[in-house]
Amino acid sequence: MTDAAAADTPAPPAKKKDKHLYQIDLVRLVTFGGVILDHVMLSVTAPTNVAAGAVEMFLRYTRYGFFALTGFVLTYQYRKRDLKATEFWRRRYKLIGLPFVTWSLFYWFYTRYKFGGVDAITNAWNSFDAVERSVKSIVYDLITGHAAYHLYFLSVSMQIYLVFPLVLWVLKRSCGYHRYLLAVSLVVQMVVMYMMVRPPVSFLTWGIQGEIWSHLVVTIIPYQFFIFAGCVAAMHFEAFQGFVKRWRRQLITGGLVVMLATWVYYLYVVDHGEDLFRATNVFMLHNMWAFIAIIIILYSLGTIWQERRTPGSIPDRLMRTASDRSFGIYLAHALALYALLPQIATTSLPAVPRVIIAYLATVALTVFIVETLRRSPISLITTGRNRIDWRVQNAGRSTAVGLMGIVIGVIVRLGFEMWAGNLIAATGAFLVFSMALVYWRQVREGKVAEETV
Repeated sequence: MTDAAAADTPAPPAKKKDKHLYQIDLVRLVTFGGVILDHVMLSVTAPTNVAAGAVEMFLRYTRYGFFALTGFVLTYQYRKRDLKATEFWRRRYKLIGLPFVTWSLFYWFYTRYKFGGVDAITNAWNSFDAVERSVKSIVYDLITGHAAYHLYFLSVSMQIYLVFPLVLWVLKRSCGYHRYLLAVSLVVQMVVMYMMVRPPVSFLTWGIQGEIWSHLVVTIIPYQFFIFAGCVAAMHFEAFQGFVKRWRRQLITGGLVVMLATWVYYLYVVDHGEDLFRATNVFMLHNMWAFIAIIIILYSLGTIWQERRTPGSIPDRLMRTASDRSFGIYLAHALALYALLPQIATTSLPAVPRVIIAYLATVALTVFIVETLRRSPISLITTGRNRIDWRVQNAGRSTAVGLMGIVIGVIVRLGFEMWAGNLIAATGAFLVFSMALVYWRQVREGKVAEETV
């Protein structure tokens, strides 16, 4: 090729830089897995089991890890671009508000049906007084996130979205002072956590401040340091990422030392008479340092995954898929756990195999539910994600899976007398229904395309 011809040849388009936070995929996956394990252990182990309490104590990091992730990801997305508050709120509340309302209503009705059948639901609406009580109960659940034990996370997340435009504005206009703001935030966090596990002062027992204090766990206040720390880390992402990569061996080692010291102190206070509920309390100040250590360790491990992953490999695809499904899995795991209890909790198996079986069963059933929802018309309002494109769905294969789910559900219900069989069969039936809609649209659109040609 001549020099002139070479000069006339257009240069290949520059490859778009991949800005995806692959390290966060690992942190998110482990954290969501950890919260499910914590809830499983709380449900199937004795409250006096010291060994189980030690594991559960460390798993409580998930609460703070969730909020640190939220602050980190939000700030990373907007640190170098303008944020229009109204557009931000509209988009974020759509993605989290719709699932929050949907699951709150679902769990409200489900818990009544589970423990009282259809009569419990009809009795909740069969008189004016009953309707008034039910409406108040639903409104209360929508405000506090109390429809199920894990929905407080969404309630707090919506509070984070409310104040985030202001937080970002402050961060962008206080460069050089972030360390001092973070220090103040840490002091406030320590004071709040110290007070939360002790009898409130008289000022916090009456009036609006008393009402807020009694519901403090579903407000942004007890988590503000972790949220803000995530925001600051993302605001200085390049420096933070470089620091973690350079010192991650020391960070992981130091984090493990902190965890060991926390574990030793836990055994000490339990041995000296402190009850397990208090010793493992998520708001005990001395446990906070272990939570911080675990978050740092996970991020450090995430940077290793980021460096060593092979794009397009099976582990890479699994990690991306798991990250995509993680929010839906969090929302639905309580439903799976409710359905599997109390049969697993009352089995005569020792604690360790009982926890393993319950955990695997909960994860498997939750994944089945979420994969069904992601392929259904109600994906957005139940998982916060748009439905998987109907054009790429394999309707035949998914229908076969749905039919298999129906069969397995019937066997589990009739053969083992487990209520979970109802949920498995219902999920399978809904998958078959969703695939009928997908198949109908694929055939319809295919005929339209043929007629157009």
